[in-house]
Amino acid sequence: MVSHQVNRLNEGFRETMERPVELVKDYPLSATMIAFGMGLGVGVLLSQTLCSSLMETFEPEPTMTERLKKQVYDAVSHVLTPSMMRQFQHYTS
Repeated sequence: MVSHQVNRLNEGFRETMERPVELVKDYPLSATMIAFGMGLGVGVLLSQTLCSSLMETFEPEPTMTERLKKQVYDAVSHVLTPSMMRQFQHYTS
């Protein structure tokens, strides 16, 4: 009884594996395009995942304007009172 079930499973597996082979033989261009598209999609997803994780480790260098803004802000913060600094932050935000 067990060997009969194993034989049925083997036959079902064999039929399942033969069907895609027949489809590829009948439609070679479509099968090739599907495989190419899937490979391209997987490649894009992998490269996007790798590049985004690498880009998170690098912080962009501040621009000249950002550096100048920080210098002015630091210089002004030493001169103005805390209440004036809050007002200054409100205008520069």
